[in-house]
Amino acid sequence: NIKCVILPVQKKDRPLTQKSSDLGNLWLAPVVIAARLPILFQEAMTLAPQARTETNRMVSEKLAAVQEGMVAAQIALGQAMFESWTALAFGQVPKATPRRTAQAMMRAGLAPAARKVRANTTRLTRPTK
Repeated sequence: NIKCVILPVQKKDRPLTQKSSDLGNLWLAPVVIAARLPILFQEAMTLAPQARTETNRMVSEKLAAVQEGMVAAQIALGQAMFESWTALAFGQVPKATPRRTAQAMMRAGLAPAARKVRANTTRLTRPTK
């Protein structure tokens, strides 16, 4: 006889964007793109590299956010591994499942980009004086 064990789905798990209000800011990316297009078009019309401040800012922000996100995702993975090893060492069942670990890594990895998107939305949609 083969027994099939079906584990109950945890109802407290919500979609990734609902767990952190920070990740909801990623939906503002089209607003940032729309606000940047006229600025980038103006910068493209000038030949002076000093006049391309928004382009330089855009690239450096993205590189910094990617680097920060990669480190945060690695830290989240390390925490999950440490918690699992500690639980196993004391004869307990680890709480860190592959799904929870992946979600924690995604949440941590996307958080810097989401913060930058929110900051850029605020900065670029501010009325000019």
